[in-house]
Amino acid sequence: MNSSKNTEKKAGTLFIVSTPIGNDEDITLRALKVLRSVDIVVCEEPKVGARTLHKYNLSQKMELLNEQNELSKTDELIELLERGKDLALICDGGTPVFADPGLHLVQSCIKRDIPIRVIPGVSALMTAIVRCGFPINQFLFAGFLSRKKEERFLQLRRLSTEERTVVLFETPYRLVPLLETAVKIMPERKAYIGCNLTMPYETHHYGTFKELYEKFVNSKFKGEFVVCFDSSTSPITPSASSIPKVDFEFASLTSSSKTSRKQKQFKRRTKSDLNLKLLTSTKRRKPKKKNKR
Repeated sequence: MNSSKNTEKKAGTLFIVSTPIGNDEDITLRALKVLRSVDIVVCEEPKVGARTLHKYNLSQKMELLNEQNELSKTDELIELLERGKDLALICDGGTPVFADPGLHLVQSCIKRDIPIRVIPGVSALMTAIVRCGFPINQFLFAGFLSRKKEERFLQLRRLSTEERTVVLFETPYRLVPLLETAVKIMPERKAYIGCNLTMPYETHHYGTFKELYEKFVNSKFKGEFVVCFDSSTSPITPSASSIPKVDFEFASLTSSSKTSRKQKQFKRRTKSDLNLKLLTSTKRRKPKKKNKR
């Protein structure tokens, strides 16, 4: 019986490790300890992952997990974990899984009772929400909006009725299109844009969507950013329009808003059921005559 117990393989542990979003000093002691101890570091992009390990004098083997290979790669990583290997999942910057590949891996580990440890740290979402100055006892993280103009309009139209503070991620080159759409729907809504958060040259911008659009429309800004906007005190009810009905979705892709990388190749979006449920649960209200905010 003893020999039988000795031959039983103990599963490894999946560590979900947060890494800096711009300031290298934001790495935690616990994160460094875990990254040094694991057998394999799982990252999104080889160059970014290698650069992260090099910064902290780490030489662990890397495996890639991204939007293109997430389903097939997850099976390989689960096999490694079941063989007793310890894996650290990191993203290109910030806290993994928020808007990055990795959810399928976490779900598979839960299903197979493989240990999971979360090593908390920097998050662009939390950095922005505590800085924005809007009420945060409750808030909605809506992730990434659609790249398609019509779908983005419908998504923001629904979000404009949200009675909680809303947080959005977006890719560096789509700030102006986002603001342009917001101006059409809620021009006087108060908003905050946090740019290059945690970096020495971080900037913070407050104003209405109209004011922020006028500020950024000709600025050619291409850095990382997070957008927060205040809740609606006088919700807009979508009226009949010529815009066709579209099955829209909020996306979970690599978090360019919470990373230190510049102008990377952005991934195609995947569905976020949580955000979809939150948004579709919003009750429509009867239209009023010329609502003023």
